[in-house]
Amino acid sequence: MANTYKSIANNKQKMSKEERKMREEAEERIANQVKTPPKPTGTLKEAQKSLFDNYVKLNDNFSESDSTSLTALTRSVHRQNVLIERLEELDELDEKALELERRIHAYERSIVQQMTLLCIPLNQRLRMASDMAKTMIEEKKLEQMNEQQPQEVNPLLAILEATKHRK
Repeated sequence: MANTYKSIANNKQKMSKEERKMREEAEERIANQVKTPPKPTGTLKEAQKSLFDNYVKLNDNFSESDSTSLTALTRSVHRQNVLIERLEELDELDEKALELERRIHAYERSIVQQMTLLCIPLNQRLRMASDMAKTMIEEKKLEQMNEQQPQEVNPLLAILEATKHRK
């Protein structure tokens, strides 16, 4: 099952105006957080560094928390490209070519995995905004309940108080 979350703007679900407003506020807070740009973790070769920078430019939602996944993605893509170049030089029936193809497929799996990890952070941020909005709504409901209910007078305490004053 896909891990998808709809922004409140795209959500057609029935909800109160208050709930919709709180969810919009929470999403806005999450979306407008100060974002620090991602930085490579560890050292990268010059070609890898330019690839990393290109990926950062592609998505302005990437932040410093995405640095590890972006670095791993960059390394895997670079290594896969090097292997593909080497594979093009070899005869297709050569044993070395078969081994290179296996390694290329392993890098493909790694690339897909890292790309999936990079898609999660924004999704998690939106889900967190939804959870924050739900918490805010529950707090507001509790406040309203506390304001609406007058303090009930315990009849036994009222009798005790009345008898105290008589003495």
